[in-house]
Amino acid sequence: MNTPIVINFVEEPLMEMDEVKLVHIYSNKLTLLTKKQRVIFDLLSSGMMVKDIAKHLGLADITVKVVKARIMVLLDIKTLQDIAIISKCTACNYVKQLN
Repeated sequence: MNTPIVINFVEEPLMEMDEVKLVHIYSNKLTLLTKKQRVIFDLLSSGMMVKDIAKHLGLADITVKVVKARIMVLLDIKTLQDIAIISKCTACNYVKQLN
């Protein structure tokens, strides 16, 4: 009888990654963001709430929520805390500014 092989993939939390690993994973992903997504990414990472971002940019709340969701899918992250961690990575910020 064939026994299925189970591979357990444990994702390392972003908080526990060193900067080199963050750059390796996110430098290319950050280049995929559009200008609007980068602006919203930066505002989210600075701690602004969706409602405040919408007012600041003159957008509807739902637009900011959709863009935020798309950012999280593109970067393959699950929480706003992950956005903050990525934004604190100085080399990732350097890559972000080049685009």
